[in-house]
Amino acid sequence: MPVPSLGWSDFALGRHLPGGGRAYFEGTPEELLELVRAHWDERRPGAGRADLTEVVLVPVPPDRFVCATVLVTPETPLHARFERRQPGEDGFLRVTAEGAPEEARFAAVVLYSAETLLANDGVRSGDFDWEVVCLLASSIRDEPMNPLTMARNLLARPGGTPCSYTASQFAEAVYYWSQRANLHLPGK
Repeated sequence: MPVPSLGWSDFALGRHLPGGGRAYFEGTPEELLELVRAHWDERRPGAGRADLTEVVLVPVPPDRFVCATVLVTPETPLHARFERRQPGEDGFLRVTAEGAPEEARFAAVVLYSAETLLANDGVRSGDFDWEVVCLLASSIRDEPMNPLTMARNLLARPGGTPCSYTASQFAEAVYYWSQRANLHLPGK
């Protein structure tokens, strides 16, 4: 089966950059799309999804991916601030940590189908069958989704993509993220 047309969402392009405080790929956007195409047959349903029709997670080699999470210890300096991902979305408290980012041992690319991007008053960034919305780079396989992202999706809040999660998925996410924070960037 041929790989469908793939592109980047403007949302992901603006967030997954060096110095942006999120995981990123040390290559061009097109190189990342080539990786996704090469591993398309390995895709699996995204968190909270039952099939491959709405959201998929495509595992890719972690080479050239940079993780943006810091394992928090009692000595880790933490910073908190109120943020908004995009205009029109609800604000939230974001906690970041000073320290060395964890090593990227696993990586995956999250893509949304064209139809799913339009759910909950969403937008598409191009005429693609699937768009990259998030890059994942982690020290562990199958890093849990951030619980706030899960809540935004479950509650169909602005910027969320409606779906359901189990209590166990929420508990795993809360526990995992209670020990980590995104890398703090001075001045942000």
